[in-house]
Amino acid sequence: MRHCHVCKVECENPRQCSQCKQTIYCRLFRAECQKQDWKVHKRSTCTKPALLHKVDKMLKKHSGPNTPLGTMTKWEEIAWAQRRANPQPARECDGCFRRFKGFPPTQDDIQTEEMERMMSEISREKGELEEGEDVSDGPLEERHAGDPFKHCSDCDWTICEDCTQFESQGIPYHDRPPGTCRCPKSNFGIPYCTMSPLYLHGDGRKLYHGDRHPKMAGSGYSENAYESNKRACKNCGIVAWCLKKEHLKDAAPGLV
Repeated sequence: MRHCHVCKVECENPRQCSQCKQTIYCRLFRAECQKQDWKVHKRSTCTKPALLHKVDKMLKKHSGPNTPLGTMTKWEEIAWAQRRANPQPARECDGCFRRFKGFPPTQDDIQTEEMERMMSEISREKGELEEGEDVSDGPLEERHAGDPFKHCSDCDWTICEDCTQFESQGIPYHDRPPGTCRCPKSNFGIPYCTMSPLYLHGDGRKLYHGDRHPKMAGSGYSENAYESNKRACKNCGIVAWCLKKEHLKDAAPGLV
């Protein structure tokens, strides 16, 4: 039996959020629980499409310890632990998997070039391309991600400049954002607690919902969004004005 998100009462016939189809509430007290939670819910969970909530539920069901996905995740963590213990110059971008400048083309690059050559020949035979035209992205030796642009000394995540652009972060809540490293509480050495809340923050698997104390100017929040007294941040220990708990799960700053 499921429980109300607010009062935790067991619900035999629960009320469900009609937009995200994820959060449930009891039908007691004339839906007061849902009304009480809406101010926070609309800025966090409800910004995520219902379809992606269903995808998350399905992945959670099939990614346990004894499942194929769970085993893949375990081996991935082992591989990254070994990589952190024995860091080497990155040959390719961890975000887009393109090789960095100065490294020879990979076998995948060569196979891709051969496939593009075949597609170009077929398209020319069909008259879809003029003689001399092709569907490739240019010479193989020029297809690279440039030089490494960002590197995290803690988790060894290394990306190119293209992967830092906001438009390259993939489908919100679905794709792993390549512009964030694998550290759960910081991004390339900068603690998340010093930034305004954003759905991209986290280690790629779990979002960061801990304390936040961004400088008010440029944070997207007014003075009313901060706690009334300074205190030590539970993430970094700095004594500062922290955002109220109701804002810690905001998908982006400034949502009302």
